Amino acid sequence: MPRQLAAYRSGVGIEQFIQARDQMLRVAAGEAEMAVVLDKALSALHSVSRFSWCALMTVDPQTLLPTGGVVEGFPAEACAPFWDNELLAPGFNKFNALARSTDTVATLVEATDGDLARAPIYQTLYAPLGVADELRAALMVGTTCWAVAVLLRATADGPFPDQEVDQIRALTPYIARGIKKAVCRLDAEALGPAAMLVIDDANRIEHLTIEAGALLDALRTSGVNEPGLPAIVGAATTRARSSRTSTHLATRVRDTSGRWLRVTAVPMEGGAGRVAVMIEPARPADLTPILLESYGLTEREVEIVTLLARGLPTKEIAAELTLSSHTVRDHIKAIFSKTNANSRGELVARLFAEHLLDGFHSAVHRAG
Repeated sequence: MPRQLAAYRSGVGIEQFIQARDQMLRVAAGEAEMAVVLDKALSALHSVSRFSWCALMTVDPQTLLPTGGVVEGFPAEACAPFWDNELLAPGFNKFNALARSTDTVATLVEATDGDLARAPIYQTLYAPLGVADELRAALMVGTTCWAVAVLLRATADGPFPDQEVDQIRALTPYIARGIKKAVCRLDAEALGPAAMLVIDDANRIEHLTIEAGALLDALRTSGVNEPGLPAIVGAATTRARSSRTSTHLATRVRDTSGRWLRVTAVPMEGGAGRVAVMIEPARPADLTPILLESYGLTEREVEIVTLLARGLPTKEIAAELTLSSHTVRDHIKAIFSKTNANSRGELVARLFAEHLLDGFHSAVHRAG
């Protein structure tokens, strides 16, 4: 069936889109927990498109590795191969490429000119499931990616019609705003135990410390029965093992309670693919970029705030960022306006008192 003809028969019209958009606007305006935001987002996607499998995953804005999310339809055994394919295999519409693209929504049928067999993920995962098409989206607010989505249509439904692709493309910014708000609202000072694991070359757990089991359980993907290593930890382990430019990988992940954790994965010397993984409460420095995003600051403004906090004067900030002093002063004015601060000292004090103080006190060791 031609794609355009399929669009007219899809049964999805402007009314469904408006309802989905308004639903996400209400979510973004409220104080919903992340789990509620993700469920509402999944419902909104269903209202504008037909698909049989879905994964909507929050990501670390700096690494684009998954930090949590909701999965529908995918069997548990597909999670690890999916992320192995995303991180290690060649393919189409990779999430990191979509996040840098002017068009952040794409389908596999379009990317392969209708020849799905050209895609390694189709051969290894999608063909056995009976998949007709894959749609991927990077959910962006400005230049920051807060989540990614993959939707799959069954063979009986055919490829994604153009109309549905356009409506998903128009809906994703509203979903991204809701997710961003939920992420920025999460309690960055949540404390908890740390854990150490040793992972073998097949991402099986060889050794773990006493409290690691509870931490791993809290990192498992909602809607999927994940035995062994959770997919979001496995993704970090796989990337650390395969990296040729770094000796370790550190990323932030969010557990089911909304607590932020720092996951550090380091390949073991002479370990035949073994990777040591440390899971610990996220440090204030890990979360500062996310906390600053909650004020609506741009990426450049976040950079300037961190330099202001270090006490750099305008001229040194300009030199550090290769900007003119006039441009830096304009950015500082915008930062003050967004944060309701009147001076550099007040700005830094407010960010510290409102977001970092409790975590700072907990991290301080007092001798004697």
